[in-house]
Amino acid sequence: MRNQGLDLPLAPNLSQESGQASVDLIRTLAVFAEAPASEHIHLWKTLGIEESPSASDYADIFLFQFYPYASVHLGPEGMLGGEAQNRVAGFWRALGRNPPSDPDHLAALLGLYATLSEQIGLVGTSSSELSHFSEAEALMITQGRDALLQEHIAPWVPAYLERIIEIATGPYRSWALLLDKVLRAELVRVGCPKQLPLHLRESSPLADPRTDGADAFISGLLAPVRAGIILARADLARLSSELDLGLRAGERRYALEHLLGQDSTGFLQSLAAEADRQAVGHEDRRELLGITADFFLDRALATSELLRKLSEGGARITAEIVS
Repeated sequence: MRNQGLDLPLAPNLSQESGQASVDLIRTLAVFAEAPASEHIHLWKTLGIEESPSASDYADIFLFQFYPYASVHLGPEGMLGGEAQNRVAGFWRALGRNPPSDPDHLAALLGLYATLSEQIGLVGTSSSELSHFSEAEALMITQGRDALLQEHIAPWVPAYLERIIEIATGPYRSWALLLDKVLRAELVRVGCPKQLPLHLRESSPLADPRTDGADAFISGLLAPVRAGIILARADLARLSSELDLGLRAGERRYALEHLLGQDSTGFLQSLAAEADRQAVGHEDRRELLGITADFFLDRALATSELLRKLSEGGARITAEIVS
């Protein structure tokens, strides 16, 4: 389990006042980002979700559509590992903890958040109750919890949950709705960041295939931190259906190239419209996330603009992208 082997609550406390979600609830929600197990069934019911997910339900959402890793969403290649994962692992070490094998997995991040919250009492409790810690330790724990939220969770999880809510059905949609509510309360508590998270400051915008090559462009489209959008396989299926195009089986990259090869103008225009649509979500989160939402809003709009310009290039652009 990526949730750091922490004891799971038998009955998460759901009776907390608005804005003060319990540690047990956060930890339970973290568990559900892992593959389902028989011992989780009673936890789903505790949350009021009678139907528990199957292994195939989990695979469809977390393995084929929306990868639950910060590095996928905040790394320049949109892939597991790399500098983004190393940065998260470094954060664990800065808190005096050994990072797990997947330090940037959503379950690990939420589990760490729950642990830090537990050490300062229920979320929102004054740090003066940390009598068994030194003043310096209490400050590190409190600041560490808030930094974890603003630096490594807020830049990707709210948009990630929005996409799951749009596409998922059944228990995982209910899970995403509840986790979104919990995180919103935490984000209101901590307030907007005063500077852009390092993951975002270090990232480059979406590459233009006319100057930077097709490979960088395709990779960038699949990297949310560069394109400002989360492009799931379900999106490609929907767009291909709307354009009456064939969707190639396999990885999203190959499906993208195949769709561009069939109808570059139409598909690029459809992708631009999708970028505009997801930009609305970033706009809606500006009050909650501040400059972090501004960053992704700007990226999504820049992607839309580039895609529309490319759609005007016709066969020449197609040849450059799929060659």
